[in-house]
Amino acid sequence: MGIMNNYMNLKRRWKVLYGLIAAVFLLNIYYFFTTPTNDGPWLAEYEKLASAQIENDSVIIKNFRRARYDADGHPREINWSKRSVNLTDLKEVWFGISVFASPGLAHTFLSFDFGNGDPVVISVEARQRPDQSYSPIAGALDNYHLIYTIADEVDIVGVRSHARKNEVYFQPLTIPKERGQKLFLDMIARANSLIDTPEFYNTFTSNCTNSILRDTSVHPLQRYVDWRIILPGFSYRLILLVDMKMVLMRSVLQFRSLGIYLNLRALNLSLRMAVE
Repeated sequence: MGIMNNYMNLKRRWKVLYGLIAAVFLLNIYYFFTTPTNDGPWLAEYEKLASAQIENDSVIIKNFRRARYDADGHPREINWSKRSVNLTDLKEVWFGISVFASPGLAHTFLSFDFGNGDPVVISVEARQRPDQSYSPIAGALDNYHLIYTIADEVDIVGVRSHARKNEVYFQPLTIPKERGQKLFLDMIARANSLIDTPEFYNTFTSNCTNSILRDTSVHPLQRYVDWRIILPGFSYRLILLVDMKMVLMRSVLQFRSLGIYLNLRALNLSLRMAVE
């Protein structure tokens, strides 16, 4: 009887193993024949892809987004426009972390401060269709497309801190001005590349954090195995390698929603006054 039970248990385990192998095989076939596309429809906030034209030190951004959201985090107003910045005006680069679940599930983004009180935020996100909502598991299966959203801080930070009630951590990077300019141009180049060559978003291999770090000196392998990158909520512990030097991030400001009316100047001051 014991031999028969062992045989049946072993048989069930093999069936489970064969089922997993078959599932992985079918998924690989599906994704092999699935091609990323820019064809819609998309959620309203992801309807347009940002791009930019570079002329000497001037960068002209197309489809710069200023979205404003209701209490449920749905866009109630979206303005798409052209925006020009000059690279020589870049003052600081800020690294943002928006924690939406524990442990360590978060979204990261960069804010480029050109000294005019209206920073340019570049946020690498999962481009979703009207019938989709974000899930890390779905993201691991290439269910979303990659998008480089270029927007203002009230848009990117405000929807997370005020509508979704996420904890947002904000910190300036201690990098030379020239390195900040290169980082900005590198991310602009990636945004431009998606116009003609769309890509899938992937929770592990092409997410917000490792997309940012692809333009730093962090080793490519580290981007996919470092737990501080896989779980972006812990990325504040990361030491960025910039120009082969160890650069520590400065003091961290935690920004929470105070239930106040959100406007550009109030947000800009709130985010930065604690680290002046």
